Amino acid sequence: MKRIHILSYSLTAVALASTLFLGSCSDALDITPTEQITSKNFYKTDAQMDQALTGVYSRLLVIPQYLFTMSEVKSDNIYVGADNKLSDIVNNATLNSAGIKTEAENLNCWANLFKVVVAANIVLDKIDAVNFAQSPEAKVQYKAEARMLRAYAYFLLAQLYGNVPLATTQVSVEEAFQLKQSGQKDIYEKVIVPDLLYAVENLAEKPFNYKGADNTGHVTRLAAKALLGKVYLTMAGFPLEQTDKKELAIPLFKEVIDKAYNDGNGTAWTKNIDEWNAMWVHENDDKYFLWEIEYAISNGLGNPVTPVSVSSNIGVKWCTDGLTTGVHTYIEHNLQMHYFRQDDEGNYEVEDLRAPFTFNLQETVDDEGNTIIGTGNTFYTKMFEHRMKRTSLGLSDMDAQILTRTYWPQNFPILRVEDIMLLYAECVGGTSEGYKMLNAIRQRAGLPAYSGLSAKAFDEAVQNERRYELAEEGHRWFDLVRRNEYQEKLRAMFTSYGELSLLSRVNKNIYLYPIPQAQMEIREGLYQQNPGY
Repeated sequence: MKRIHILSYSLTAVALASTLFLGSCSDALDITPTEQITSKNFYKTDAQMDQALTGVYSRLLVIPQYLFTMSEVKSDNIYVGADNKLSDIVNNATLNSAGIKTEAENLNCWANLFKVVVAANIVLDKIDAVNFAQSPEAKVQYKAEARMLRAYAYFLLAQLYGNVPLATTQVSVEEAFQLKQSGQKDIYEKVIVPDLLYAVENLAEKPFNYKGADNTGHVTRLAAKALLGKVYLTMAGFPLEQTDKKELAIPLFKEVIDKAYNDGNGTAWTKNIDEWNAMWVHENDDKYFLWEIEYAISNGLGNPVTPVSVSSNIGVKWCTDGLTTGVHTYIEHNLQMHYFRQDDEGNYEVEDLRAPFTFNLQETVDDEGNTIIGTGNTFYTKMFEHRMKRTSLGLSDMDAQILTRTYWPQNFPILRVEDIMLLYAECVGGTSEGYKMLNAIRQRAGLPAYSGLSAKAFDEAVQNERRYELAEEGHRWFDLVRRNEYQEKLRAMFTSYGELSLLSRVNKNIYLYPIPQAQMEIREGLYQQNPGY
């Protein structure tokens, strides 16, 4: 049965309803339960702490939407024309700083990431007083899970916003009004790295619950190692540039690869393109990803990336549910064209075998009769279980179950072994190990292996491969910032599309999002806005 982490509308839901209340003059960064009375009769048993931990996971359900709208959309993986109607997605894509400050997407991202922090802090504050009679080891496991989820939320907050409020325990409303931002470096050193070191030390290889039973879908030690390695490599890059951290990332990446790839026989490696394609349907959830956010075919519990990414007019051949949002997010043309080769007659055919399950293969015919790949309706389809995808895998369509755009059930990958393999290749360069990682991914996609590249060409090949392999999964903007390439790549994309009016918006400050305006207005002088906003 499909597992989904969600709280019912019960005492537990009320007890875990700590949020960032935003939007009025009396509101604050509220990181304490809204109903204090519930703490007197809850968090008393291992079963209740299990519900509380489930509450932390439930806060993650919406996060992949922001990985798409605030990382992919802002990067050169996606083109959203300035002539689209005004929206949060258009603001992010066109670097409209004034619009981003007040948009709901930016505000909701900030608030929902802090909701993860709040829920994790509650678990960590309460758990030591609870007796885990059936499985004493589960208490440490739960603490490690809560700390990893908190670290992940703060990792995103630090990358997106820079200096943010730091709280590792519950605070009162009065204390929240005094809680200023901590520096980005402090966020890494005081919470993200310590939390992940604890997770690496204490998480199980196979997570278990308070009864000692399997807890598939929860974070693992391997996932913690992968995330800690990514954190170290991020710290080594822009803007912190703590270059010594790169050496700490390499052995963590190697440990993950040894288990999850293991020369093509690992626990999370898809051995051929057929298995790779099969990753992108919910029947194979919890099989290939190192860590994934869990979804279900149920109202409001589906993958939020599907309706946001599939935002073009689609015909009945795709599915019965309308997904049109009015904003078209196209796969960037140069990225798209990588997946094809042109024959002697001028027609295009698929070269990279990942293409059909990465985006829709929109074809048009030019005036001379040549088949070309059009850009007018090309959208990402990894998270879209349309009927053509399912039919090609021998699965029946599930249109009758998709009652609204909120029902799409495929899990979203936060960490995949291919992500780690390519980061490892970036770190070790054009060594035998670097080529081994890069070529394993390329050859599975039907592409020729590389050899004999210069150091610069090898590095460029690795970064390109990250685009091809991980498109739509929320990594691209963070890669560009970490490598301090974001200005160069955005200028190149805007120029190629003739969006010359947007070039003036590309500057060094855009690597961060603004602190949401509603948050800035909670108390005058409490927060300092990011430069450029």
